[in-house]
Amino acid sequence: MTPPPAAYRLTGAGRTVAIVSVGIAAAGTVAWLATLFNPARDIEPVAADAGAPIDVTRLRAGVDPLPMEQGRVYYVQLCLSCHGPRGDGRGEWAYRVTPRPANLTSPRTQARSDAQLFEFISEPRLGTPMIGWKKQLSESQLGQVVAYVRYLGAGAESGARH
Repeated sequence: MTPPPAAYRLTGAGRTVAIVSVGIAAAGTVAWLATLFNPARDIEPVAADAGAPIDVTRLRAGVDPLPMEQGRVYYVQLCLSCHGPRGDGRGEWAYRVTPRPANLTSPRTQARSDAQLFEFISEPRLGTPMIGWKKQLSESQLGQVVAYVRYLGAGAESGARH
């Protein structure tokens, strides 16, 4: 097989431009396909969104809203970038880490005990990007985050819409 004529060979900057162009086209195609097969998921409003204060009308009787709101603030500061504003694992960093962050609103996560959720939030998870927050948060603060994770799950479970 004879090599292509010199006029058709890509070298240096031309090769870089070609590789980057193909990469951009491939990334755009993958994003388009992902949206095509799951178009409405990201645009559906949900009852719980970490960007807004908690809705006290959704709390069970006897639940103090102040610790729940504090848990929301810690969630926004430490968890939102990976787990997303709805807790569905679609945060800004979700697509940059492997494995992807857990969907905190899923039945599997919500079926776990408070002690298990506390441990998952506190301790690093081997083989995942979850670093654990026990050095940054006190036990009561970690408990507030667990309570807020429950609140997010209840919002997804209720199916309530704004």
